[in-house]
Amino acid sequence: MEIKLIAMDLDGTTLLPDHCSFSPALISALEKAHQKGIMIVPVTGRQFGMLPPILKEHPVWENYAILCNGGQIRNAQTGEILHSLTLSDDTLKALLALSREYNLPIEFSANSRLHLTQESVEAQRLDPTIAFHVNTILPEYGIIEQSLDHMCTSKDLPIEKVNIQCVPAELRTTLEQRLQGINVSAVWSSENTLEISNIDATKGNALGKLCSILGVPTECVMAMGDSGNDISMLQLAGLSVAMGNAPDFVKEHADVITDRNNEDGAAHAIERYCLSSN
Repeated sequence: MEIKLIAMDLDGTTLLPDHCSFSPALISALEKAHQKGIMIVPVTGRQFGMLPPILKEHPVWENYAILCNGGQIRNAQTGEILHSLTLSDDTLKALLALSREYNLPIEFSANSRLHLTQESVEAQRLDPTIAFHVNTILPEYGIIEQSLDHMCTSKDLPIEKVNIQCVPAELRTTLEQRLQGINVSAVWSSENTLEISNIDATKGNALGKLCSILGVPTECVMAMGDSGNDISMLQLAGLSVAMGNAPDFVKEHADVITDRNNEDGAAHAIERYCLSSN
C-alpha cells in the first residue's frame, strides 16, 4: 500500500506539548513526504484562524485543512472553503439549555472566534486540564458575550461548533445520552470537554469527502490521532496510527501505535510508513 495522503491531528498528535510548534524532526519528515508527492492534511477541531503559527505561515507542504472536527474543509494555501456544515438554530437552543441545566460552561465557535459568557470563563479557570485553552486561546480568540441567546438566531454568524467543558466524570454518560436526542455529532476531545458539531460533521466524513474530491483512495491514507474525535478518521484510513499518549479506547481503533507526541511519534510514523523503501 502506497501512502498518498497523510491526515494528521494537531493537539496531542503532531504539536508538541506547547500546542504551538512542531519538532524539527517532524518538519523534516513532512517536507520529505511533500517532495515524494504525498499530500499533507491537518485534521483538527480548531478553526482556520486558530491554527498554530507554523500552519498560518502556509508552508508549501500543507495542501488542505479539515477544521472544526470535520465541519469545514479548506484549501490551506488560499483559505478557500470547499465544504462547510453548521448547527441549526433549534440545535443551538437545545445545547444552550442543556449547558444551563447542568451549570456547565459553553462556547459557540464561529468565524475563528469563541463566544462565551464571563461566567463560563470563570468556570473554566477552575479546571487545570484546560489551562492552555484558558490562558492562551481565550485571550486571543475569545469574545465575551452578556448572553449567547441572541446567537441562536443570528443569520450573519453561522455556528460551526459548540464546546461544553468542565464536564465531571459522573455526568459524562448522562450528557452523551441527552445529546443523542439532539441529533448532533459529539466527541470527547479531552476527558472533560465535549465538542459538538453538525450530525454529519466528523473527521472521518470530511476526510472521506476530501479523498473523493482529490481522487485519493482511502486505503492510500495514513491517519494519525490521539483523541476521541480522531476515531472516525482512524477507522476510515487504510493505515491508522495512534500516538503513544492516546488513551486505550483510541488505540483500539489503530493499526499501529507510535511513540508519544513529545517523543517524535508522528515523525517516526511518517519515516517508517511513508518514506521508508523497505
